[in-house]
Amino acid sequence: MTIYAASESWGTLMFFVFIGLVLFVLSRIFEVPADVMSGYALIFLYMVLPMDAVLMAIPSINRTRVALERVEQGTAGLVNQTPGAPGDDDVRDAGFDSLRLVGVTHAYHRELEDRSFLLGPIDLEIRRGEIVFLIGGNGSGKTTLAKLLVGLYAPEGGQVILNGRAVGDAGRDSYRQLFTAVFSDFYLFERLLGLEGGAAAAGEPGGLDVQARRWLRELQLERKVTVDRGMLSTTELSQGQRKRLALLVAYLEDRPFYVFDEWAADQDPTYKAIFYERLLPDLRARGKTVLVVTHDDRYFDVADRCLMLDAGRLRARGSDQSETSAAS
Repeated sequence: MTIYAASESWGTLMFFVFIGLVLFVLSRIFEVPADVMSGYALIFLYMVLPMDAVLMAIPSINRTRVALERVEQGTAGLVNQTPGAPGDDDVRDAGFDSLRLVGVTHAYHRELEDRSFLLGPIDLEIRRGEIVFLIGGNGSGKTTLAKLLVGLYAPEGGQVILNGRAVGDAGRDSYRQLFTAVFSDFYLFERLLGLEGGAAAAGEPGGLDVQARRWLRELQLERKVTVDRGMLSTTELSQGQRKRLALLVAYLEDRPFYVFDEWAADQDPTYKAIFYERLLPDLRARGKTVLVVTHDDRYFDVADRCLMLDAGRLRARGSDQSETSAAS
């Protein structure tokens, strides 16, 4: 930037020197009428602003070029990356039968507060084919627990046990590949990244584009979005439609465990009912496990279990609570 500022100042100075040479030197060498020289001077002066604008844009253009190169390098790495590294802790091929959290804790500092929030200790077991609803008030730790579950946060205490085997740091990346998640702060890429091994290659008919178009119709987005060679035509949609598009990507990933964080919050009542009453049971019928962070008490009966978080502590709700009441 220092070099750029110096060159810009020097360039502006040279521009005015050039105008001076034309007016006071060349006019004496060549016989040019005064009105013609005045016209040249005005043209040169009008050129100053466009030239300054071009010069001022050069740093921004360079920064944009560098940023685009980094984004392309990052996305190329996502496309070509083979998740996880083989080793003793590799869980990539282990599949999913059960997942347990044993004494898991996680603490973080809340904004505008002098104290830290402690989640846990959490003891939880989720089995294949279950639909589990996670409920609780705002700030109770629901999203934090979901991120601990999928391996985005490492537990500060306790263990995560997959199929009876503890997940360590070496196997955490492979462990994450068992999950597909749509969090409330999700991001949509226009390119369908890393889906070569998803639904289109998992025994379902057709390629990736065919499967994507089928889900676009199912999610009522075929009039808004098209797909061609793994590229979505647009992601400029309403928040509810963007969440449906994120759900499409989740379906195409075709992983054994799905996590939805307040997915239905921005949907209209009709599509909210479709999500709870048709899409979730369909995932269960396909042997998928689903964790849904939700406040929609109208649909709690869809879940096999409802778990409630209260100030970072987990307690059962629904069937367990009914059994307790019956025993009383």
